[in-house]
Amino acid sequence: MIPTIHQCCQTMDKYHMPDHIRSHSMLVAKITRLISTQLLLSGIDISVEKAVSGALMHDIAKFSCIHSHEDHCMKGKEICVNEGFDEISDIVNEHVILRHAVTENDFNEKEIVNYADKRVLHDQIVSLQERMNDIFIRYGPRFLHTDFERLFQKNCDICQYIENKLFEKLDFLPQDVPEQIVNISLF
Repeated sequence: MIPTIHQCCQTMDKYHMPDHIRSHSMLVAKITRLISTQLLLSGIDISVEKAVSGALMHDIAKFSCIHSHEDHCMKGKEICVNEGFDEISDIVNEHVILRHAVTENDFNEKEIVNYADKRVLHDQIVSLQERMNDIFIRYGPRFLHTDFERLFQKNCDICQYIENKLFEKLDFLPQDVPEQIVNISLF
């Protein structure tokens, strides 16, 4: 099932999501609502409800995984499945790295949430480039002896492609997102 916003908030409480992660998730959900609603209005088949619920739940396991060193995407997917939120579990699992081929004419909730998350640094809307720079600085040193840089650049390229694809269909630009969400409500 797709959880309601109220059920997402109850689940955040149940799993003791800290306020700063909740604020981040709420802002990601607002951007997700804006983009998915506008895509729907332009004739693209998107479930706004599914996208927004996925955005709210995308970091449900982030705090618990800080200490356990588990993958918060996979753990978040498990939580969603255990809570009966099967329809958003893959969105949560793929909010950091998409595991499907991104194509020009396919629009889906996973890509919207993945992109919206890349526009929010803590609880501030930033450019895609600013967020990707932050991710590289914050997480790159952990992976010095791996293929992190190549994989990171591939992910950056995918995120940029998604941004271009989404905003070809929208009547505002990526830099307009902060002013566009002013009147967006989740409740």
